[in-house]
Amino acid sequence: MSGVHLAMLALSFLGFVALAVGMERHAKHLLRIVPAPHWRLGARIGGWALLAGALALGIAGLVTAGVGIAIWTGWIGLAALALVFALPKWPWQPPVKASTERSPRKKTALVTEEPIRQSRRWIGWLLLASTAGAFVVAFAQVETKPLQREDAIHGQVGPWTFTFAETDRDAPELVDMDVPMKAYRLRFCESCDNQILRVTLKVNRPRAMRASGVAFEGTRWERSTQIQLPSNLTARSELWMTVVGKDGAVHQASWPMAAVSPATVTWFANQEHTK
Repeated sequence: MSGVHLAMLALSFLGFVALAVGMERHAKHLLRIVPAPHWRLGARIGGWALLAGALALGIAGLVTAGVGIAIWTGWIGLAALALVFALPKWPWQPPVKASTERSPRKKTALVTEEPIRQSRRWIGWLLLASTAGAFVVAFAQVETKPLQREDAIHGQVGPWTFTFAETDRDAPELVDMDVPMKAYRLRFCESCDNQILRVTLKVNRPRAMRASGVAFEGTRWERSTQIQLPSNLTARSELWMTVVGKDGAVHQASWPMAAVSPATVTWFANQEHTK
């Protein structure tokens, strides 16, 4: 996950640099020369493409599209601040035009302006550091997508490969009348998706197709479902997935509940001890 954030920051910073090169004034500042108009146009197009690439990376690599857009907004702001602070330190500074008429400045004025200039510099650096710190804290609180976690199950059912995981690793959610519910996520390979008609999930082996469990919602990419858990669930209980292909073929896969949802098994064991 940190790699995604660093890549977003790098792409955003390079995008702003490219946009600066695409402007005549800043190009002369950064390159010592003014590129030809078609080169500046290419730099501007490349800059916007890099910013768009950072946005696409955030949407694809983070938890949801909304989180990706929010994080991208923060990174481009931080990249812009970094560029603003870097430009005055750039070795190729534009020449300063000498004034023909310059009024003499008093020594006291120079002494007074120096602390002000220093304080402004420190304030700027503190703002930059506080912005970076705020985003570090926010990123630490962002969880990895369920199907990208290390505990996600990778397997094959029939001819189709898949990735399967519980939506969260917490105890089951209690709904009306204290019924425990658990949500799961599933994703098949891109070429597999078009061959699958229906996928259902159930605790304990289904006795018939009509009782194969709750169907996953979604036809492409990530599918999701939420199932009711039986009151007698134990570590030896099994979670069964039934997959029906568009050709009518039926395939099944199963896992011990202790391997898929260990926190859920622990919760049921604690409930049994408290009775």
